[in-house]
Amino acid sequence: MSRKKSTGALPSKAAGNAGIVLLLIVIFGIIIRLIFFSGIGTSDDLAYTGYAHSLSKGEIKGDTLTLSTRLGLIYPLSVLYSLFGVNDFSSVLFVLLAAIGNIILVFYFGKLLFNENVGLISAFLLSIFPLEVVYSTKLFSDIPSAFFMALGVYLFLYSEKKTPNPLLYVISGLSIGIGYLIRESALLIGLFFIFYILYKRQIKKEYFLVPIGVLAIFALEALVFYQLTGNPFFRWEESQKYLAEAVKVHNYFGRLDFPSGLFHYPYIILASKLLSLFYIFIFAAVVYCIIYKRKRSYEMLLWFIPLLLYLSFGSSSFSEYIPFKAADRYLEIVTVPGILLLGFFLQENKFSKWKPFMLILLLAASISLTYWNGGRNELGNLRNSYNEIKNIEKPVYIDERSLKALNYIGGYTEFIKAQEYPKSFANIRDSYVVINNDMLQRLRDANKNAKFPTELDNIPRKWVLFKEPGENILIYYIP
Repeated sequence: MSRKKSTGALPSKAAGNAGIVLLLIVIFGIIIRLIFFSGIGTSDDLAYTGYAHSLSKGEIKGDTLTLSTRLGLIYPLSVLYSLFGVNDFSSVLFVLLAAIGNIILVFYFGKLLFNENVGLISAFLLSIFPLEVVYSTKLFSDIPSAFFMALGVYLFLYSEKKTPNPLLYVISGLSIGIGYLIRESALLIGLFFIFYILYKRQIKKEYFLVPIGVLAIFALEALVFYQLTGNPFFRWEESQKYLAEAVKVHNYFGRLDFPSGLFHYPYIILASKLLSLFYIFIFAAVVYCIIYKRKRSYEMLLWFIPLLLYLSFGSSSFSEYIPFKAADRYLEIVTVPGILLLGFFLQENKFSKWKPFMLILLLAASISLTYWNGGRNELGNLRNSYNEIKNIEKPVYIDERSLKALNYIGGYTEFIKAQEYPKSFANIRDSYVVINNDMLQRLRDANKNAKFPTELDNIPRKWVLFKEPGENILIYYIP
């Protein structure tokens, strides 16, 4: 009797245990994320908390920063604040749930496109992927947006490979639309659909149901903004305005420098602690699948390659060429296909004997790199300083971002009675000055044109050091 060639599929008994293994992977992923819990920092996440708290109280902030227009993140966050109050747990719960959803979703992707073994390997890889571990407990829009975008792709491919269901195509579009409500870059998945159609060389009438679902979300968003601002295109206009201002203020983080700006993403991919090791294997998987023409991987290649190239070299503006800011978290839109390609690569017979070693290596490296990456409890120093600053009865001056952070720490119920720095302290008397050196450095790094009173860098002799309530936080008294 001839021996059948192994397909890499799980034996029937193991297949029956796939759900249990997936559950264990999810639990493991949750534990790792809680161990390396990040919480609210000092960047976009802090701004989101203010917008969401305002909305939870039935108020709309007048600030038109583009972050405040991401209704898909602001509304769920405001609901969580209404239920659990303002704290680090409620602030990141929505993102954490989306990250857990990603682990489960990547398993079903693997099962649909390859087999359950690939699904389980990919789920494990995603559970330990440093980029996901770190940003799963940070309040940024990238992970939840990428989850709903990926869910839309899964529903589309499921209907393509199983029994075609018009409703699934519509829900696919709705899911992608929700991803867009959370973050605009979710719409880049349109590149996948374009290349998928070119690859298949056919256009089914059901395909038109996907953009109909997306347009339904557009219409809902336009209605909401029309009621709030009188302008249905408020978000689009504010987004374009922000990009134009960012170019003027800080050369859009150096990405406008030619030709060096073209190499920012390759540099990040190779240098970032959260990306480098995994992406070396992911690129190896991409090359392998292309050279050996592994057709089962083509859908993920049609997702991974076009979106990565556009993110690296495409424009984020419709009116002028403004490349995307080079940030590791922006790569979330290609995390699912990248991890699936890696999972498939490791499961191939040519490499299966190396799989245990490579998984152990990636696990050990992930834990080490995540630990050394830092970025956890960024508000720790301000938390330690909160009571000292709150109890000062005389006028207090502090930078705007630290003041926002202190009000968040107080749950937006007890507001610190402080003022932002004046242009000069020359005429200030009988007052206190809070100098958060870490925060000032971050603000300067983010905006090279940021200016602060000269006295902060050259402390006047008459200023008296009052207290050092936290590391790199100084409180001076001006007599």
